[in-house]
Amino acid sequence: MRSGFFIVAILLAAVLVTAGCSMVTGGLSGTSWTLVAYEGNDGEMVRADTYATLHFSEDGKASGTAGCNSYSAEYRASETEIAFRSPVSTLMYCPDEGVMEQEGRFLFLLEQVRSYQIDGDILMMYGAGGREILVAGKMR
Repeated sequence: MRSGFFIVAILLAAVLVTAGCSMVTGGLSGTSWTLVAYEGNDGEMVRADTYATLHFSEDGKASGTAGCNSYSAEYRASETEIAFRSPVSTLMYCPDEGVMEQEGRFLFLLEQVRSYQIDGDILMMYGAGGREILVAGKMR
């Protein structure tokens, strides 16, 4: 009887430890997207002029190109909520006009995202108050 209790206690401890460490990734896991539009400094949506991507891996990492530099960030998502944490990027200078500005804005907005919605092949991400701040199209 004692050994049965001991085994159950160990299994329960293992479940609790792994549950605390797992990343919740919602329905985004394994999908890839291309930035279509983003919220500009004036609060208006701006069409993306530079190729930026967003790939959601199963281990809770988001990565891609921000336009010139590569980046990665941790993310947690449920069915409608999402949060990005600690985005890091390479530090290459990109001389093409507007690329660095869009890239900086994209990385800034990633940290502002609070929720999302997928409508067919469109991913819409929202900031505080439900305002749309990033829109991306599904990559094939």
